[in-house]
Amino acid sequence: MNIALLEKLADGQLIKISERAWDEKWIQALNAANFVLVGGKEYEMIEGRLNLDLDVFELLLVKVGTEGGGNR
Repeated sequence: MNIALLEKLADGQLIKISERAWDEKWIQALNAANFVLVGGKEYEMIEGRLNLDLDVFELLLVKVGTEGGGNR
C-alpha cells in the first residue's frame, strides 16, 4: 500500500513530505508509534485518511516543537 506523509503547517496548508510503498509490517507499526522521523526531522502523527480517489493512505503530521503540533 502506498503511504503519503503530509505535513500540516500552522496556517492549515498541507505539504507532501514523502510517498512510498509500505508493507504490512510497517503499517502494523502505526499502531505502536506516535512519532516518525523523516529527512532528519521529527513529526507527530495526528490522523490518517484513506484516500480512495488516489488509492493512497495519507498520514497527517505536524513537526515536533512547532506551534500547533508535538508535545515536546
